[in-house]
Amino acid sequence: MKVYLISGNSILLINEKINEIVKDNKNVTSFDMSINTIEDVLLEAGYFSMFAEEKFIIIRNASFFSSGKLNDKDMNALLNYLANPNDLSCLIFICEEIDSRKKITKIIKEKYQIISIPPLKPYEIENRLQKYLTSLNYQIKPETLKYIVNNSLNNYDLAMNEIEKIILYYNRPCLIKEEDVQNIIAKNISTNNFLFVDALIDNNLEKSLDLLKDLKTMKTEPSIIIALIARDVRIMLNIKKLLEQQKREYEIMNYLKLTDWQLEKYLKKAFPYKIKELEELLIKLTDIDLKIKSGKIDKYYSLELLILDLCS
Repeated sequence: MKVYLISGNSILLINEKINEIVKDNKNVTSFDMSINTIEDVLLEAGYFSMFAEEKFIIIRNASFFSSGKLNDKDMNALLNYLANPNDLSCLIFICEEIDSRKKITKIIKEKYQIISIPPLKPYEIENRLQKYLTSLNYQIKPETLKYIVNNSLNNYDLAMNEIEKIILYYNRPCLIKEEDVQNIIAKNISTNNFLFVDALIDNNLEKSLDLLKDLKTMKTEPSIIIALIARDVRIMLNIKKLLEQQKREYEIMNYLKLTDWQLEKYLKKAFPYKIKELEELLIKLTDIDLKIKSGKIDKYYSLELLILDLCS
């Protein structure tokens, strides 16, 4: 197979799939469509090595398989290449989502291979973390694993990132204690996120900008921050809608799987907002996330603009 199209939200899982395809081959070149052009990719793909070596070309952020676009010249060039590819080049396109209606996607599906990687379920993430820690001779209780996964929003990449921090903290194989885990990851994921969201919703400009500096210092990816904010906004929106349906508090807690203190917090934060305002905020977050991933806007600058917009 000379062309692959891999879609998914997990960088780690995508990289695993790439490694399965590439195997031990060292002749690998990477391109990023937010920086490079399709002309760069096709020039490399069309190049014939004098030693007749097979090469693998990874093309990340290939958003033209979903909401992005290529100009007519670039699209025609790509289509022409796909009609007659270099036998010694293997192209691996990477994107988050795939629009199956697009001509370019249909061609890949008909002639080559599409690989869709769904998000892992919480228990699958726990199993992977357990296997990884066991390979390093660490021990961990199931409830501690659940705590890590839950505080990582059931996101495999975030959970693995936290595991690496925990390993650095201990620096030797041992039993990982839940109280240590809480101290290590709480401020990085839960606390700072809640503080940042609170500051935004409370229209606290100064605090929001200060917290953004902390998040930048911690090298937290803006796309992750946006996902965390969006999660909280969705909860607030759902609470408003359920209240509109005259649901009682215990019914809302059960439906959204919230504790009593979480519900109280979200009720307080959601109170000043109308349903339409929260829906518009979700749309705005989605738009910012798309612009970041397509390279149309600087990732941290986009968050500054969001803060200025909401806190003005």
